[in-house]
Amino acid sequence: MFGYVVVDKPEMKVKEFEIYNAVYCSLCRKMGKTYGPLSKFCLNYDLTFVALLEAALIDKMPEFEQKKCRVNPFKKCTYCKNDDEFLELAAAAGVALTDLKMRDNIDDGGFFAKIGFGFVRLFTKRSSKKAYKKFPKLREIILDYGTHQLCAQRDKKCDLDQAAEPSAKALESIFSLIKAEEKYKFVLERMGYCLGKWIYLCDAADDIEKDIKTGNFNPLINRIGEVYSKEALKETLEPLMNNCIVECRNYCELLDIKKHKNIIDNILYLGLIKKQNKILCKENSK
Repeated sequence: MFGYVVVDKPEMKVKEFEIYNAVYCSLCRKMGKTYGPLSKFCLNYDLTFVALLEAALIDKMPEFEQKKCRVNPFKKCTYCKNDDEFLELAAAAGVALTDLKMRDNIDDGGFFAKIGFGFVRLFTKRSSKKAYKKFPKLREIILDYGTHQLCAQRDKKCDLDQAAEPSAKALESIFSLIKAEEKYKFVLERMGYCLGKWIYLCDAADDIEKDIKTGNFNPLINRIGEVYSKEALKETLEPLMNNCIVECRNYCELLDIKKHKNIIDNILYLGLIKKQNKILCKENSK
C-alpha cells in the first residue's frame, strides 16, 4: 500500500474532513499502542480507507475526543475514545506489508542498504508477528503476495495485468477480513481486488522514470518502451485505471453503508480520479 487512496479535501464539508482526520489519527495511535512507536511510520491513506470502510459497516458510532498528538506535542488531534476494533485490521495490515517491503529491500539492495533495512526489519518483523497472532490469515496473504510478486518481477515478458494481479489479490484477501455480514464478503473482495489493481498501476506510473534509470522492474517499460511520453502513459493506463475505479464504485454501492457515506463517496468519485490525473499528467523530467 502506497497512500494513493486519498480524499478531495476542497470538496468535503469541514465536519466530514474532521471525521476523516480523526480516523487517520486514531489509526496512528492504535498502531503505536499495539505495535510500538516506529509502526506509526507504516501509516498511510490507503490504510485509513480500510479502517473508514470497516467503521462505515458497523452500527455503532465511535466516540471521539481531543488529546495531544504524540508525534507533535504542540498539536491537538481528535482520537477515537473507545470501541476502536474497526482499526485493528488496518493497523495489522500496515505493519505486515511494511515488513514485507523491508524484506524485499534487503534482497534487492546493496551492501549498505542491506545493513540499513536489516536494522529496520528488527522492529518490523516483531510487529508483523503480533499482527499475525491477531489475524492468522494475514500471514498467508502476505506470503502469497510476496511470492507471486517476485515471480512476476522475474518474468521478463510479464504484462501489466500479470504484474498487477498479486497486489489485486492481496487487497482482495485483506478486504475479506473486514468485519461485515457474510452476504457482503464477496462484494468486499471484489472491491478490494479492483482497488488493489488501481493502486499497483498508480505506483507503476509514478515510478516509471526512476525505474527506467535504475533498471528496476516495471511492466510499463515493456508496454510503452524506455522512451516514453506522458501522452503514451495516459493512453496506456487511463482506460485500465478508470475501469478499476468504476468497478470499485459499483461494488461499494452494493454495501450497506451505515455512516460516513459522503466521505467514502468523496474518495471513490473524486479523490481517486484527482490522484490518478496528477500521476498520469505530470510533466516529463528533463
